Amino acid sequence: MALPLLRGITTPTLFRSNGMFCTTERPPLAHFTARTESVQTTVPKAAQQATKEATEQNSQGFEAVIGIETHVQLSTITKAFCSCPYNYGSQPNSTVCPTCMGHPGTLPVLNAEVVECAVKLGLALNCDISMASKFDRKQYFYPDLPKGYQISQFDIPIAEKGYVDLDIPLEFGGGHRRFGITRVHMEEDAGKLLHSESGSYSQVDLNRAGVPLLEIVSEPDMRTGIEAAEYGAEIQRVVRYLGVGNGNMQEGSLRCDVNVSVRPIGQSEFGTKVEIKNMNSFSAISRAIDYEISRQVLLHKESQADQIVQETLLWDESSQKTFTMRKKEGLADYRYFPEPDLPEVILTTEYIDEIRSSMPELPEAKRRRYENMGLSMQDVIFLANDDNVAQFFDSTLEHGADAKLAANWIMGDIAAYLKDEKLCIDEIKLIPLELSEMIASIKNGIISGKIAKEVRC
Repeated sequence: MALPLLRGITTPTLFRSNGMFCTTERPPLAHFTARTESVQTTVPKAAQQATKEATEQNSQGFEAVIGIETHVQLSTITKAFCSCPYNYGSQPNSTVCPTCMGHPGTLPVLNAEVVECAVKLGLALNCDISMASKFDRKQYFYPDLPKGYQISQFDIPIAEKGYVDLDIPLEFGGGHRRFGITRVHMEEDAGKLLHSESGSYSQVDLNRAGVPLLEIVSEPDMRTGIEAAEYGAEIQRVVRYLGVGNGNMQEGSLRCDVNVSVRPIGQSEFGTKVEIKNMNSFSAISRAIDYEISRQVLLHKESQADQIVQETLLWDESSQKTFTMRKKEGLADYRYFPEPDLPEVILTTEYIDEIRSSMPELPEAKRRRYENMGLSMQDVIFLANDDNVAQFFDSTLEHGADAKLAANWIMGDIAAYLKDEKLCIDEIKLIPLELSEMIASIKNGIISGKIAKEVRC
């Protein structure tokens, strides 16, 4: 069947230079469009708390409604639908093939490990797993999308209707929270645009095209920047505990797009939402949301709420402000339809049960177990934050150490040593058995704590 001509649609001119595909189409706000490449800025907790308090003061009479779309890059050996490997930092366009470059006549073949990772994450987020799901084509035009569509899941995701539990750190008010998960679905990543300093052309690196992603869509249950940041951090912890991805935000292995709106307290209808991108740390997520809440509340108070329009914003770390990337006239029409080249994903109860039985203890269960030991919430959150630290702590207890004393050593001198030497806990010479014996020696008066600190690591 003949294809109709698409009138009025302009496509960028592509050329090749130094292994890169280049386009002469100039992107809007080119210097703000890096997804995760900007350098992370460390902001003291005191400054974060001051920003939080200022936001709360300015937003009296209003409440924010926040939801997050999180993209998790999977650590599979090969891409989602072809046999190409993906290694972060590889030479541009060096890990590509006709399939992930979208050449005509090529057919996708589903990587079974992607399905396994999706089921793991769905179970970890307390979701209902779909016994039969399917892939769909999400169609849009962009220079880094070689096929002109993205293979994703639309109306039947692999997991939905879940939730995640987490604890807010004491310095941010403390308390337990539960946030709903709308869905988890499988999809492939697009390529990457590298914009020139002049903004006159962009280079296209397709190494990332076809890399498997899991998109986690939250319910709009969060009300503050701190809650949103802690939600993102908990998703990262779960991903790392499961081993399905490294969750590195600086590499773009975990990306959070935040939807924010405000409304008068007591109003049931949502306000006009904006989407914020380009945040490569959880503190940046918190600060970007707090800034946007303050901006929208100020417009409401000045009777200029009509100036809040549905748009995509970019967070600029240097100015600590959001900037317009593009306006959204309405819901995008991606013309979804079932992917004709891939069959349905049919799961069995035995398959799901096998995955469930192989899953490790997750952060929330570990926190509750540590809490039942009598540890403080500060201890609990610190120890469960990193799987390697938690394993070191648990192994120390297995050798007979007192829980509180072991926690004090790990959170005190050992943590300080790790920070100074820029090491992980599994890279130090001290092993759990030795820490347990050292604690026992101090407790029995054989050595002093001062001597123990000199030989600790």
